[in-house]
Amino acid sequence: MGKRNWARGKALWKALILVAGVLFPSVGWAAQADAVYLDPLQDRISSVVSSASGVGAIDAWLATETLKTAPRQMAAVIPTTPRRQTASPSSASAVFQSVAFRVSSIPAAQKWKAVVPEIAAANLKDCRGASECVAKKILGASIDGSVRSSFQQKLNSVNRTVNKLVRYQSDAENYGSKDHWASPSEILIRGKGDCEDYAILKMATLKEAGLPPQAMSIVVLRDTRRNLYHAVLSVMTSQGYFILDNLSDEVKLDIALPNYLPLYSVSAERTWIHGIKARGSKIAAAAAPSLDVMPGEGELQ
Repeated sequence: MGKRNWARGKALWKALILVAGVLFPSVGWAAQADAVYLDPLQDRISSVVSSASGVGAIDAWLATETLKTAPRQMAAVIPTTPRRQTASPSSASAVFQSVAFRVSSIPAAQKWKAVVPEIAAANLKDCRGASECVAKKILGASIDGSVRSSFQQKLNSVNRTVNKLVRYQSDAENYGSKDHWASPSEILIRGKGDCEDYAILKMATLKEAGLPPQAMSIVVLRDTRRNLYHAVLSVMTSQGYFILDNLSDEVKLDIALPNYLPLYSVSAERTWIHGIKARGSKIAAAAAPSLDVMPGEGELQ
């Protein structure tokens, strides 16, 4: 085994130790690891060791999926190549400049798994009741009205429309229980929801517009400026990660939101935990000691 392979293997082992620290809080965060940067579309941590070939395959796959699933008018404007990563520890590849590790289970996994098929089955034609039918017509109009717009303008249109359609209300007030992940229809019928509900409805709407679900993820994070847990929708493109947020009608790149500290993210049937690379070092630090958080339920205690 060459020195380079040995170094990569050692870094991978340290990364696995870091993941264990996240999944098992009793271990703590004392075991620090050299940062290993993972692209959100990669299936296995080991694939990062040969990232040069892995990213090329991801680029080709995402381009093929986009052209296959998107309407013709959108295929021409959707950036189809994810941001390239390198093996260098000086640049992070995941959303909000974080380090992402694919995991099989997180506290919110069961809630997310119940919502995934609802998002996949969601469409803007079938509706139940006047309120849902009216809301779906408005969502459809926002997509149709932005056919000739740029990709970011399309995202802005959906983001702004959902923000106006849904009235913010915490899960505790809306459902009588904390951290309820609602289906798209449930959100539209009630006409209200919290931050992850906005993100879920935006994901379902963009899926209807032709955007591949694998290019989108819901990111649960800590807003360090407002001191609360929050959730947003992230869309991965060659230009970076676009963030659709119920706190703003303007879609921004993740680098414009330095106060957002990602904890975990979910996309299709995949989940990741996120760490932050300490400034000026090769150490990936935990974003939070626990992933059992409830976005949208008020300020942190």
